Amino acid sequence: MKKSRHLILFLCLLIGVTGCGSNQGADEAAGKNNEDGTHTLKLVSVFPSNHAYTRDVVPMWIDKVESEMENITIDWIGSDETIPVPEQFSAVQTGIADVGFNVAAYFGNEVPEAEFASLSPFTPSEERENEFFNYLSGVYEDAGVVYLGRWLSTFPFYFWSNDEVKTLEDFQGLSIRSNPVYHRSLEALGANPVAVVPSEIYTSLERGMVDGFGFPLLGPREDGWTEVTSYLINEPFFNQQAGIYINPDALSTLPEGSKEKLIDITAEFEKDMVDYFDEEINKEMKAVKEAGVELTTLSEEESREFQEIVYEAKWSELEESMPDAVKEVKEIFNQ
Repeated sequence: MKKSRHLILFLCLLIGVTGCGSNQGADEAAGKNNEDGTHTLKLVSVFPSNHAYTRDVVPMWIDKVESEMENITIDWIGSDETIPVPEQFSAVQTGIADVGFNVAAYFGNEVPEAEFASLSPFTPSEERENEFFNYLSGVYEDAGVVYLGRWLSTFPFYFWSNDEVKTLEDFQGLSIRSNPVYHRSLEALGANPVAVVPSEIYTSLERGMVDGFGFPLLGPREDGWTEVTSYLINEPFFNQQAGIYINPDALSTLPEGSKEKLIDITAEFEKDMVDYFDEEINKEMKAVKEAGVELTTLSEEESREFQEIVYEAKWSELEESMPDAVKEVKEIFNQ
């Protein structure tokens, strides 16, 4: 035991780690206090700075924070090129980064309850009034971070296809690029979900390896996928489970009352974000049609059935792993 301690001490001295054996390294990682009295928080995001989802929205949040909180600056350190996306949540947990903009698909193993956000029928503002915000705050806290709010919410998924889909029967046998959010829903519709990373979607469509894909409205046209896609099934479903969270140690380095202030700022930001994406969706729908993608619609009766199928499949999936949580969240949603 003594030999081990001597070895650790020797290694600390050898590499010149002045804070070895203390929490100095963690303090430096968890928010940086500058000599001039300002505080710098490092922000990492699931998408890069030029992506349609983040290029405007992250700066909107940063500007609000920096303009309304004295002596605080946000350093957007990047995305996957800085910290691999699957590791970003743990990076904020451990203080490698201070603030995260991410989606639950990449940290569901840490906060499985975050998936409920995709099923929420409410706006972020309504969630703050009906206890769902408090529920999410609790499960994020259990995972070791502080939940501030949403950066993407009322922004649904769509199914895109190279086969014309005008009835529920038309889904039968289609091979659709999927992800865990709606994998079970595709199976319930009779389609075959196929795991394809976004970078391979264009090639998969071009070569006929898949008949279509699931994705929100923004992104496919910019990424060129609409060049090899014929139809957009105009049946939006689910919402995004995208959260903003901060390392609690970084938060503790900020002036007193900063947690409440950041939550209040994010609440206002959420309203701006909803308006922003509503406008972007309207513009993008027009652009997608101009790009040659044809919209198809289900009948009113089958539209209702479609929604029942995809939502019931998702609830059933979550109930298998979190029955008590499902019961609690449904009570909140049904208030």
